[in-house]
Amino acid sequence: MKLLLGFIFFISSHALYAQVWKVLPKGVRIIGYRNVTTSKITSNFNQIGSESPLGASFKIDAPTLNQISGYAYSPETPGEKEAYDNLLIGKYEVEAEAQFNVHGTGFGWGLTDKTMLYGEVAYYKGHVKSNIKRTAGNTYEETARILESNGNTIFADNIRNLVDANEETIQSVITNHYKYRPIGNWYAQGYGDMELGVMHKVLDKGTTGLLFYPGVILPTGTQDDPDILQDVGFGDGQLDVFGEVASGYMVNDKLSFGTTFRYTHQFATSKTLRIPESKTFALSTNKGEFDVKYGDKFNWMFNTTISVTDWLAFTPVYRFMYQMPATYNSEYSEANKFLEYNSDKVEHSVQFTTTLSSIQPFLKKEFMLPAQINLNAVKTISGKNVPSASRFEVEFRMLF
Repeated sequence: MKLLLGFIFFISSHALYAQVWKVLPKGVRIIGYRNVTTSKITSNFNQIGSESPLGASFKIDAPTLNQISGYAYSPETPGEKEAYDNLLIGKYEVEAEAQFNVHGTGFGWGLTDKTMLYGEVAYYKGHVKSNIKRTAGNTYEETARILESNGNTIFADNIRNLVDANEETIQSVITNHYKYRPIGNWYAQGYGDMELGVMHKVLDKGTTGLLFYPGVILPTGTQDDPDILQDVGFGDGQLDVFGEVASGYMVNDKLSFGTTFRYTHQFATSKTLRIPESKTFALSTNKGEFDVKYGDKFNWMFNTTISVTDWLAFTPVYRFMYQMPATYNSEYSEANKFLEYNSDKVEHSVQFTTTLSSIQPFLKKEFMLPAQINLNAVKTISGKNVPSASRFEVEFRMLF
């Protein structure tokens, strides 16, 4: 049920221009604001790339009871084996949906005509709804009859007297045995991680150019609470450094292309986490200290800008993200492997931007205020271990 959403706020000035290699002139500043509203998120792209519900589906049977109790029972006779395989406490689903509203702010300042500084941070508001639903009942009576047919009447009576585990029972086990907060509605708000960087224009040939910018991402965001299953972290708790290049080509005043590539290295940090006992069963009663290094990331973007007038432009965008598997180090060697299992991520998304800009009219002395409004519609179209989400963004930027 853990959900991690990442929103990238490129409020920096290079997005002001069709030419992605441009920076602010010396002494010019920019402020930016972005509001992001997601759709209701109800599914993920799972490890094989297909969509699956956001909440978990699970069953409690004889092997699960063995795992929870820590008692390694093994059936010895064919009758016991048949009863063991047949025993089912119940099947359950955690119905879940999430929605977020995010406010991002940014600032940039031209140091020279080739170099500028920038910074940006976002403030998140999140709401996750979750509810336990039983989808299949127990098989106590059928299992008891199997045992009786093999002469094990005492064990059969014990099976018949087991507690029927309805939704309230499962919630009680989660809170009383595992010591998690109750599954239900979750609300939170807080800052995300802060990005700071330097943009330097390496090449500008008029119709083509190249921009390079390194930067850091500071761990200012709130993190996952290991005691809340439906909690969402607004930051990952570790320092990141990145390097990005941007280049493009202007065909004419009406058509241009741009691309960016970013590599992000994530440093390790210490975290208190639940110690998993299986890679397929998420609940755990114990906590431990882990040195966690989330995988390094690759981000690539390609866009085409079509300028209808000096005031209006349309930009379709394709984005790709790949994150390497995470690594965990602790005294719990098996738990390290369970946490690392299936921890890589892939995301393919498309974006369509409508831009209303007074920058060109300002440069032509036809308008007094250099500003820009972007309307972005973004959709994740495929991926691995990422949410299936849509979002709508409104951006405002102003030069001064």
